[in-house]
Amino acid sequence: MDLFVNRTGEFMGPPLVFLHGGGMSGWMWDKQAQFFSDYHVIIPDLPGHGKSSGVPFISMNDAASKVLTAVMDAVGNERVNLVGFSLGAQLAVEIVSRWPEKVDSAVIASAAVRPRGFQKYLLAPFLRLSSGLAGDRRFAEWRAGRLNVPTEYVDRYCDDSLKLSRENIFRMLEACSEYALPESFPASGVRMLVLAGTRESGFVRASARDMIRANRNCTGYLVRGAGHGLPLAEPDFFNEIIFSFLNNIRMHRNRRLIRIV
Repeated sequence: MDLFVNRTGEFMGPPLVFLHGGGMSGWMWDKQAQFFSDYHVIIPDLPGHGKSSGVPFISMNDAASKVLTAVMDAVGNERVNLVGFSLGAQLAVEIVSRWPEKVDSAVIASAAVRPRGFQKYLLAPFLRLSSGLAGDRRFAEWRAGRLNVPTEYVDRYCDDSLKLSRENIFRMLEACSEYALPESFPASGVRMLVLAGTRESGFVRASARDMIRANRNCTGYLVRGAGHGLPLAEPDFFNEIIFSFLNNIRMHRNRRLIRIV
């Protein structure tokens, strides 16, 4: 079964691919699809999510390969611009590391690239303890609030979240917690923008610094006052950042952006 892919905008325009976070699907990029209507916007539902729920999430490698296959089916041999958030940002890191020749640029928002091995041993107990909440809408609504999901999208988030199978949740969380920068990442020639919020975990902020220091093609900023969920909480500001990056407009004068060195 192939991944579901939503294509909007100008099909002859530059390809712009958006990769959503875990527990969501392509709807999280609605505001971006509207803003970047001059681009060929390509939004896949990741394995195990949304309209791709029938495609199992097996591993980060496998998911990245499936995403790239779906994207290449849409654009042929054309190089793409990637934008990923959280889980989608980890997949963007995987793609620019393994297939840099397919990518022109990448925005990597809120990616964790430091393995947290201890979390692997907590997954099974966590899933057992939370199994009674897996189908609970109120629990899903609480998670939506933690991710800054706008009110207009809470129903869609809850629907997607409740569709995730126990097996896919386990494999996805395991893959996310074990993810580390690929050995080929420092050699990638892709132009990259790395973002993290000042209110995100120290782990995510440290991961952003790791990427900046590992690859000279990376530019990175901490976004003052932002938590985990900037594309959803502040879509207009996030769009401004992406637009500036894609068009080589300098962002150093924006007081909310703190350069990572």
